[in-house]
Amino acid sequence: MARNLKHLSPLIFTIQVLVTISIIMSIGECRVYHPNDDTLVESSCKQTPDPNLCLQIFNSYPRSRTADLRGLGLILVDAIKTRSIPTLNKINQLHQGASGKLRGALASCSESYKGILNGDISVAIAGIESWNFKFAEQAVTDAALEVKYCQEEFNGIPSPIANENNFVRGAANIAQVIVRLMY
Repeated sequence: MARNLKHLSPLIFTIQVLVTISIIMSIGECRVYHPNDDTLVESSCKQTPDPNLCLQIFNSYPRSRTADLRGLGLILVDAIKTRSIPTLNKINQLHQGASGKLRGALASCSESYKGILNGDISVAIAGIESWNFKFAEQAVTDAALEVKYCQEEFNGIPSPIANENNFVRGAANIAQVIVRLMY
């Protein structure tokens, strides 16, 4: 019996080495961003539809300095959420005193932002954290579309939430690109 175990030792060692290499390679799929290495944020932002907004978002999150690509994706999702909450509150306040077409547009936007906050955000986070990047990309794409549809509801009347919509949609469009870079 001991003789059989002696022959298995090299095989077990080889399996352990292969498993360790596999783990290290999967961890290495996302480039690590070092504190003095601005190239990950800069090169990623250059590939987005709005590099200035991208840099503005990452500059407002100190943890972006040490984040890998997945971390940058999570920061963008957090930025979408952080801006969507007060936007939904503003929509609901404006809706109370609105009438006619404005009231209808605000009601539609309220539903859009509820969808973003109650669905798209958690799906995007879960997708990024579970390495299911296509799932995450679809969630941020949905968020961008929700905001687009919201803004379109103001057709012919001034939108009181145009700035908020532009930011959230811009952040979601940037997140699409960043998530796509992950796979």
